[in-house]
Amino acid sequence: MTYPAAQEEWGPLMDVTDPETLRTDPDTGAANSWGQRLRTYRRARLGLSRGDFAELINDRARRDSINVACSERHVARWELGEVRRPSKSYRALLAVLGAPVPEVVSSADPNAGLARDVVSWSPESPRTGTRPGAHATLLEALATAVVGSADILTPWLPSLDVSEIPSHTGQLDLDTVRSATTELRELDQRHGGGSVARTAVDLLESTTALLAQYRGHTTLAHSLLVATADLARLIGWAYHDIGDQHRARQYATMALVSARRAGADSLVASTLYVLGRISLTERDPRVALRMFQLGQLPAQDATGGGESARLYANEAWAHAMMGDVGRMRTALSRAEEEMAMVADPVDPWTRVFFTPGEFTGMQSVIYNEYALTARGQTAEHYTSEAVDAARASLAASTPRRPARSILFDNITIATGTFRLGQIDDAVSFATASLEMTGQVDSRRVGDRLGQLVHAATLASSRSDVRDVCHAIRRTVRTDRSAPQPMTRHRLATA
Repeated sequence: MTYPAAQEEWGPLMDVTDPETLRTDPDTGAANSWGQRLRTYRRARLGLSRGDFAELINDRARRDSINVACSERHVARWELGEVRRPSKSYRALLAVLGAPVPEVVSSADPNAGLARDVVSWSPESPRTGTRPGAHATLLEALATAVVGSADILTPWLPSLDVSEIPSHTGQLDLDTVRSATTELRELDQRHGGGSVARTAVDLLESTTALLAQYRGHTTLAHSLLVATADLARLIGWAYHDIGDQHRARQYATMALVSARRAGADSLVASTLYVLGRISLTERDPRVALRMFQLGQLPAQDATGGGESARLYANEAWAHAMMGDVGRMRTALSRAEEEMAMVADPVDPWTRVFFTPGEFTGMQSVIYNEYALTARGQTAEHYTSEAVDAARASLAASTPRRPARSILFDNITIATGTFRLGQIDDAVSFATASLEMTGQVDSRRVGDRLGQLVHAATLASSRSDVRDVCHAIRRTVRTDRSAPQPMTRHRLATA
């Protein structure tokens, strides 16, 4: 399904001179009022009391140097409809927290209002290099695109050469694009993003040029638009995997624009998952959380399901990185509940998440992440949980599970057992990880191996530990000093 325009999504709103102090008639009976949607978000999504939600707003305000003093009474007045449009500062804070935000919508541009007062997180505009304010930042633009027009994302799109269809692709058609994307996705999962990025970009340029030729053919053009979004999302993930987060964002943004225009809800949600993972890699869990929460809007509308579960699981990762074990556990429980409701077939861009062992492997990464924020017995407990979950993940794995995921499990076990002082097990899994590394071209693998070496160095001075650490350092150093391979190969054509 397609999304409603911003005015339909947010409903009729009042424009008042002093919105924070003006009292209006309560609208508690309006099921779709802003106050009711805010209450639903606070209770169902965050599980917070009004007082706790007010403190969450104050915490964000302190970090952003915004002078407000939110109280339980503020939240109550918003939810009861006594205040239908809070002040600009509060609207900005609510938006950056992912909460519903009321906004005046101009009749000339129904999409302009949503981005206007949102707190920026990106340091500069992608085209002008100016400070935020005159131009929307990516997080602002994404919030607008999810409920309104995706055109606002144009400044973040990559530059593609689509003047003509390259001759090396042969007779390109929709079936060829779909089968080639499937092949590239499987190659990425086996051998990492570096094995597919260049070839996938070539195919995207060809597909985009082909799409331009079929604009008058509604059904075919729509299918090609979805295929283009799927391919751009794959490229965004590939660049993320090899450590080029700038290009990763560009192609993921392109995927979101195409998926949004095609009304492909699941693919919109999946692309926001990719954008959130980019922020996690950059150790920015709060922005990642906003991406995942934005993704829940289209995920709840998608037919087939699956993306909502993955988004909840990654919300748990963001909470773990912030040291919030309660919300981490809640998000994992919600992910399990969503998974139980998903029926086949799962969309191709979501299918890997439902591969046996994959969710358990993600749990191991999340527990390990939380262990890094904890201390003493708590850190030891969650390190043990991470190791146990990774072992269970390996035991549940089938040949269809990505080789990269299996490698991550081995690294998690090695890292955790070093921290727990189980040196023999740790050396065994570290050695296995090193042997698999040569098959996967992934910067993320190198980063996690670096964490393994750090844990090993602290755990033991045994000669076999020093040897495996030296071998890992040499491998990672070689991978990072050499140019990233972008393999070109001819894809099968119909």
